[in-house]
Amino acid sequence: MSGQALLGTIAALLAAGVVSVPIAKRLGLGSVLGYLVAGAIIGPFGLKLLNNSNDVMHVAEFGVVMLLFLVGLELEPRRLWSMRTSIFGLGSLQVILCAAVITLCMIPWGWNTSAALVAGLGFAMSSTAIVLQILAERGLAQSSVGKDSFSVLLFQDLAIIPILAVLPLLGHSADSASAQSQSMSPIIRTALALAIVAGLVIASRTVVKPLFRWIAKTRQKEIFTATALLIVVGVALLMDSVGLSMALGTFLAGVVLADCEYRHELESNVEPFKGLLLGIFFTAVGSSMDFSILSSKPFQILSIVSLLLLSKIIILKICARIFKHDSRNGWLFSVLLSQGGEFAFVLFTTARGFGALTPDQASELTLVVALSMFTTPFLLKAAERFLKEKNTQQKRPADEIKSDHDPVIIAGMGRFGQIVARLLHTQGLAATIVDYSPDILDRVRPFGFKVYYGDATELSLLESAGIEHAKVVVLAIDDREGCLRAAEQIKKHYPHVRVMARAFDMIHAYELKDLGIDDFERETFNAALALGEKVLVSLGSHPHAARKVAKIFHNYDAGVLADLHKVYKQRNDFVSGSKAAREELGRIFAVDAKALEHGGADASWVVK
Repeated sequence: MSGQALLGTIAALLAAGVVSVPIAKRLGLGSVLGYLVAGAIIGPFGLKLLNNSNDVMHVAEFGVVMLLFLVGLELEPRRLWSMRTSIFGLGSLQVILCAAVITLCMIPWGWNTSAALVAGLGFAMSSTAIVLQILAERGLAQSSVGKDSFSVLLFQDLAIIPILAVLPLLGHSADSASAQSQSMSPIIRTALALAIVAGLVIASRTVVKPLFRWIAKTRQKEIFTATALLIVVGVALLMDSVGLSMALGTFLAGVVLADCEYRHELESNVEPFKGLLLGIFFTAVGSSMDFSILSSKPFQILSIVSLLLLSKIIILKICARIFKHDSRNGWLFSVLLSQGGEFAFVLFTTARGFGALTPDQASELTLVVALSMFTTPFLLKAAERFLKEKNTQQKRPADEIKSDHDPVIIAGMGRFGQIVARLLHTQGLAATIVDYSPDILDRVRPFGFKVYYGDATELSLLESAGIEHAKVVVLAIDDREGCLRAAEQIKKHYPHVRVMARAFDMIHAYELKDLGIDDFERETFNAALALGEKVLVSLGSHPHAARKVAKIFHNYDAGVLADLHKVYKQRNDFVSGSKAAREELGRIFAVDAKALEHGGADASWVVK
């Protein structure tokens, strides 16, 4: 590819992403679908701006490689070991069942056993890039769904080794025997993989850490970035040279370096390249789809896509049930992993070389996997809507509340509301408590609290709880929008009742102030400030001085919160105002530094 052609390709990829991704995000479909659509539009079967997606794909695969490296950096070996049950239990069950069921379904379609088995093994894999991207965008990475999804994906990457070893045995072409004789034996391949991992462990302690310390002293950020990329690319090439997954190799490298003191620098340097290359990868996948096959065999292709999606969703739901996921999480887990994966492209190409697949079969299966990737954002959106409607239909009716005209109503008995309720209880103050979580109510009811099931965002429930006679309503529900709705209704219909609310963050606090609610507490502010005070003491500050610093910060932040209220909807003004306030606070502490050196009990110890 000439320099001019390369620049044209890069321009087409960037332009397609810039246009399509914001539109997809605006429609609530996520960035992945935007990139896939962009690739289909500019590819050989669209505007023909990208005619050779294979060359782009080879470069873009490093996006997946870097993604796994960053995931590895977040997992220390001890944490990885704690996930062994879900990795090897849930992961192996999913791969074996999916591969077996899909293989048996492909044989009646006229596919021979070898080709059907290759299709089953390829379809059993899911897209690491798509799943992790969606988990990150929706904030589900640390949820039970996110952790189990990652465990399954990790096992699928580990399964690459035996699958690649089996492929030569499935070949039927004239070249298959020679290919098999030249291919590396599974024992040698596994031994080399273990040797590379052992080498990474040794190198991380004897070479990499001292190297990073030396580079850090130069204070040249670009050299640090180059070193980080060299590690990722070097490990990927090592694994590829022995016929193993580059992504798996770099994931293991990330795990090995997870306890390195330069982990965060590594992460921040690789992150921008990961995002860009992943976008190019998805675009390349979209451009690689051969729509001429779809137009010539629409029934067959769409039937196989349906087979892939339905069989995986059903099997994954069964697996989720076996591993004790509730119904909602089970459906999300099943839909998230329902598509085909990146490894399928490599598997089908390799299988064609060994004669296990014909060129037409390989092209059909590649198209099926790419189409299945398109479906994930739509299926996930449909699943969430279905689960929401199902939850609404199944929601039990609110409890009948016999109002005792208690002066306080507490809406929400989670970790925030419980503390308020306990404090009032110590002073002999009665409170009527409502919450929409049966589990929470069952846990707190034995402790003697007067609790009822119901949705506190509905004014009718608050009326049955006696809001007309209440003096204070505490909104501690775990739903920021619901909190705002409830506050608005109470201020409108019962203005005599004082509303005190749990604010999720500064923006939520401003939204409450817009409704006339001035009595609120940001849920993590005081706890974080108290911990910061302890950090100062642990670093050598006198306890009196640390308390004074915390008090000054608290009072100043309250003033800033009030001052910035009028500009919080204008982002530029809000950001510049926040920066100015931070600089002003720094000057205040600089002026007061002498007094803080001596500590001493003074008026700052008085809690106002």
